[in-house]
Amino acid sequence: MDQIDRQIIARLLEDARTPYARIAEELALATATIHQRVKRLRQSGVITGFTARLDWGQLGLPVAALVSIGVTSRRSLGDIAAQLRQIPWVVACAAVSGEFDLLVHVRAESPAHLGEIIDSVRKLSKGSTHTVLVLSPYFEATPPLGDGEEPVGNDSDDGAASRGDR
Repeated sequence: MDQIDRQIIARLLEDARTPYARIAEELALATATIHQRVKRLRQSGVITGFTARLDWGQLGLPVAALVSIGVTSRRSLGDIAAQLRQIPWVVACAAVSGEFDLLVHVRAESPAHLGEIIDSVRKLSKGSTHTVLVLSPYFEATPPLGDGEEPVGNDSDDGAASRGDR
């Protein structure tokens, strides 16, 4: 992966729907070159897909929480994560170090609904949990791509995150 690939990725992170022709124009390359590079980045697994940023409030899921799970059973974290994936309101799960074993990001319709989700998580994991309610998400950024550039995808200066647009 070279500097041009990183520049293409940076533009796709800003807006995955950016036409290849626009990226080509910005980078002073042929559209076919951009197409081939994106194809190669997808085939090599660097780009794993394209996604949309959602307004969770408009989708009826305005409550966000991070649930730390301490696993006490002999089941593997991978097995528990696979079962957590079956809970529709769990949007992310990661193994973590420290006091807890897994960190789960959930979305809920209301605080009461969040309580129901946490109960489901507890039953499934058979371990302790610690829940942190997200009050105001300020931004979500992508770290530099190893080329000394500023992080991309950081929309904090437009105020969108503070309005709940994420």
